[in-house]
Amino acid sequence: MKKIFLLAMVLGTVAISTALFAQVSGQDIVIQSVNGIVSYEVSAGKWEALSADKKIAPSTMINTGLNSSLILKIGDRVVTVKAMQKGTVEKLTSPAQGLSGIKLGAAVTDSTVNANSVQGRTNISTASTRASDAVEDVQWVEEKKE
Repeated sequence: MKKIFLLAMVLGTVAISTALFAQVSGQDIVIQSVNGIVSYEVSAGKWEALSADKKIAPSTMINTGLNSSLILKIGDRVVTVKAMQKGTVEKLTSPAQGLSGIKLGAAVTDSTVNANSVQGRTNISTASTRASDAVEDVQWVEEKKE
């Protein structure tokens, strides 16, 4: 009896995994348009530029640069991947991607720092100090306006 149950579990697992794989791999993902610098990972560490009308797999890693966007056609849906995104096509086009990290009903807590103890320079990093370190890592794309 235990062998029959084990065999049924294994066959059920194989059937379910085959159905899920067929659903994901059955989707045709076609690049409709590319704006700016958009690349995909060909092999480990090797990136190439994406072009329109190219078919890609859901597990393909893509990277959109600054001021760039990518429009994909997945089956009957059209999905836009915005600038500065990196990840698999499946992850970047999932419906949960558009949700923000702020939850409704979140509470603000008071600071534990005594206002009299701050002397002029703090160890707080501002956006301008972080941006000055990242200038070399960003590829800028200038748009021509007519």
